Amino acid sequence: MADRNLLLGKGEALATAKEIKRNSGPKKYPYTLEEIRAEISSSLEQVQLSLSALPKAAKPRGEGVFELTLHPAFLAKSYFPKRILKKAGLRDVGSKETSIVPRQVTDIRDAGKLQATATLFIAGTESAVANLRGLLKSSDIPATLEKELKEIESVRWIQNESKIRGPLPQGDGPHAFEVALHAGSDEEDIVASFSDFVKAHSGKADLKRRIKVGGLTFIPVYASSEAIVAIASHTFLRVARPMPELRIAHPTLARSTLANYSTTLPSHAAIAPDKAAAIFDGGLGTTDLAGWATEYYYEDTGDTNGQLLMHGNEVTSTFLFGRLASEVDELKRPYMNVHHYRVLSPISGRDPDLFDVLIKIRDALDSGEYKFTNLSLGPRMPINDEEVHAWTATLDQVCSRHGILATVAVGNDGDVEGANRIQPPGDMVNALAIGAADTSGTKWKRAEYSCVGPGRSPGYVKPDGVAFGGSDAEPFKVFNPILGSTVGVQGTSYSAPLTLRTAAGVACSTSYEMTAIALKALLVHHSEYKRTISRNEVGWGRFQEDPLVLLECPDSSATIIFQGQLEKGQYLRCPIPFPDIPITGKAQIKATFCIQAHTDPEHAINYTRSGMGVVFRPKAGAGIETSKDFFGRGSQYKMTERQFRDDAHKWETCLHRDRSFDGEDSLVGPVFDIEYHARESSRGISPSSAPDVNYALIVTVQADDIPDIYNLIRQKYQILQPVEVTVETTITT
Repeated sequence: MADRNLLLGKGEALATAKEIKRNSGPKKYPYTLEEIRAEISSSLEQVQLSLSALPKAAKPRGEGVFELTLHPAFLAKSYFPKRILKKAGLRDVGSKETSIVPRQVTDIRDAGKLQATATLFIAGTESAVANLRGLLKSSDIPATLEKELKEIESVRWIQNESKIRGPLPQGDGPHAFEVALHAGSDEEDIVASFSDFVKAHSGKADLKRRIKVGGLTFIPVYASSEAIVAIASHTFLRVARPMPELRIAHPTLARSTLANYSTTLPSHAAIAPDKAAAIFDGGLGTTDLAGWATEYYYEDTGDTNGQLLMHGNEVTSTFLFGRLASEVDELKRPYMNVHHYRVLSPISGRDPDLFDVLIKIRDALDSGEYKFTNLSLGPRMPINDEEVHAWTATLDQVCSRHGILATVAVGNDGDVEGANRIQPPGDMVNALAIGAADTSGTKWKRAEYSCVGPGRSPGYVKPDGVAFGGSDAEPFKVFNPILGSTVGVQGTSYSAPLTLRTAAGVACSTSYEMTAIALKALLVHHSEYKRTISRNEVGWGRFQEDPLVLLECPDSSATIIFQGQLEKGQYLRCPIPFPDIPITGKAQIKATFCIQAHTDPEHAINYTRSGMGVVFRPKAGAGIETSKDFFGRGSQYKMTERQFRDDAHKWETCLHRDRSFDGEDSLVGPVFDIEYHARESSRGISPSSAPDVNYALIVTVQADDIPDIYNLIRQKYQILQPVEVTVETTITT
């Protein structure tokens, strides 16, 4: 290690506040006011009639919820129609992404094309809807209101059947459903109204297990399939779907015993015995791992079975000791201890247990005790673009609140047609969603069983990456204490804790303090990407296993870490360190930005409340403020794979790309200017009222004609200091 260059810390000391100038031209409108009147007047009348026809029990406060879809040209947060809603006495309760072919376009190149836009859920009384109709007919409409009216594409009443997701269960008996209501923390009257409405249809809403997140309340409901369709007429019901099973409760991938591999546990305590990661799984049930793992279980998880215990032991063993690469390999010393929460029982995955498990996880993480956690379990269902699942919504907010690095297995249904998309909570923006690679060697690809992306936007690059998870040709070899031997397994259940082990190894191998978001950025920054593999299969690439690789600088390069908070109203200028030597040959900059975002789960289309506007200025050192694209849309997916929304890119929580430059005047004191965007409930808000967010920037620079760039940068920027490595250990692969 002595002859290796180490990651340079304290990059944030180079950052300075910077005012960013904006220019915006006049906005084109696709419709005239007369065209809007002709299009939506009858729709508003139908909304009013439908609301009037609803029984009182289905519309608490006398309010109904309908959809208002904006023209795709007005998707940005600044076009939220707040003045119209306020004037009419209406309120928004959520939003979702919708794909439409608008009647007219503002850019002829978009004619006839399917485009993404925002559909808003609007709540209000009959009189409020009548107010909007009256406003539309008025001959004297203020200019500000007229502009907002001309941004509307359509209005629609929501039919019962459109609120149901997935095929309804067969049979006349009661079935378990999960329901999301438009009801925030101070709207218990809506929840009570819904409970009474369910009861009136011979069903039961289990309010004891309800989970409130943002402006949504998630509730388990028991009713017949016929009744749930009728229950969906309650106007504040947003979505209902059959209760999915838990993945871990129904394992599909087999294990095999490997007699020739090591079964000798390490003799040392964890490197950082004062730290512990939280692992939520099927339990341990033995004292074999007691030197490093403490098990916690609950009254309803006291009963268990061997299948759950084996999975729990293998996941925990992977995090503690890693995997065995060969017959001569040994189990490695743990970096930190584990608090293993047995959140599953043999009946987990049925009825309300999907909610019970989530509540256990939420409460344990909300203690604020943990910085690292692994979830190799979750609902067995593909994510939905229109709706955020209770697991995702809940855990995203917990991780943001406490600065937690979570690794989440994306699921093992990658080879199941129609169900192969990543599974909740793998669509979290504040976690690392981990898929599986099929081999530990150089000729790797996605394991066939590993679920694929893309995720929802924001959070479009999912999985975040992959790690070796085993295959038929090369099983994942892990020590199983229950069997007292090493076993060969496969699944994203193992690639996830293996990645968390790498992150924990970084944290425990250096005295340099890194936030959870900085560790996430480091993992993404050093991931190995193959351009021949689609990003929706492997995300940013295959993560490194050896923590020290993340702490070292490749030959003839320098890697610098910036970390801190983006504060209210703050714009940061982050200089990209380069020596005072003209660049005559080729140079390369690789950069990764990550933030830990606040979220609005009721607004699926505008899920993140925090975003980054990153502007690259390659010649700022020469006083030339001209910007150049760095993190373009193409850095995520090929444009042919998806028609991107105009403003979606800046709401992503992770940006990553490397770019090459050629010529002595191509880079002169380059900088990144970071603008912190903020929104709340889809509306744009003043940066001065926005909550602070944690950010991390990792930059690697190299130049063909400056082989000693690392030392030259250290001489020029003496505030930058190499991180101190306190533990020297490597992984043989």
